Amino acid sequence: MSIVYLTSTSGAPGVSTLATALTLNWPRPALLLEADIAKTSHILSGYLRGQYTHVQSLTEAAIANLRGGLDGEILFAQTISLGEGRYAIPGFNDLGGARGTTTGFWANLLHALDQLPRTAEAPDLDIIVDAGRFAPGDPRSPLIAAADSVLVVTGNTLPDIHALYASSSAFGSTLEAAGHRDYLGLTITTTPLRGQGYSPNEIATKTGLPFLGALPWDPATAAHYSHGAPAPSKRSPYTKALTEIIGSLAAVLAERRYTPTPQD
Repeated sequence: MSIVYLTSTSGAPGVSTLATALTLNWPRPALLLEADIAKTSHILSGYLRGQYTHVQSLTEAAIANLRGGLDGEILFAQTISLGEGRYAIPGFNDLGGARGTTTGFWANLLHALDQLPRTAEAPDLDIIVDAGRFAPGDPRSPLIAAADSVLVVTGNTLPDIHALYASSSAFGSTLEAAGHRDYLGLTITTTPLRGQGYSPNEIATKTGLPFLGALPWDPATAAHYSHGAPAPSKRSPYTKALTEIIGSLAAVLAERRYTPTPQD
């Protein structure tokens, strides 16, 4: 099992869209975990276009945790299928529960993820975490610390870069405490505004974050993952860039694959 943690520091640079795209195109069985604590599920109303009611969710996992019974079997019961070898656990179904989570809950959820292949007869899954926006003191720090790659999604305008620069030290501190500060990477979504964008090299140099790939301005293709629009062409710029990002991540993860904690 590998964990890829996607987050941002500003606005709406496309974290949920990229997380969905990665899950659906991942080279191994994958589970999308909607861990955003600032909003409810994106994939249910977006990619799945309201086909499912919000029954399975992290809210049920949080309730089980309060009762002392959160394990791999209960967590896997919250999944919905996105196709063969593709799963999602929708986010919280109310904002109060999402914003009230503690570090203890996320640590227990990580423990339940460890148990999936043993207690729920789930396949060996890679976990794609849609974490939405990051903030200092983030309660999801156990997931960040356990991740094999923390991917910060940003735009390429000056406000995006300013927000990223202001938060990069907080990311680094969390990962440094876990012993892998170098697991932090950068993905850039470009802007259609002429004269407003900065190059990946300029952004990487300014923030000190390694660059893993850029997604071009291609709203028609991105709409497949964000709003359930028809499947895109494999030749689209977005699809080609996505394939390159997945290849870069796969190469990195092959050296860092997360090993679940042995059980007593």
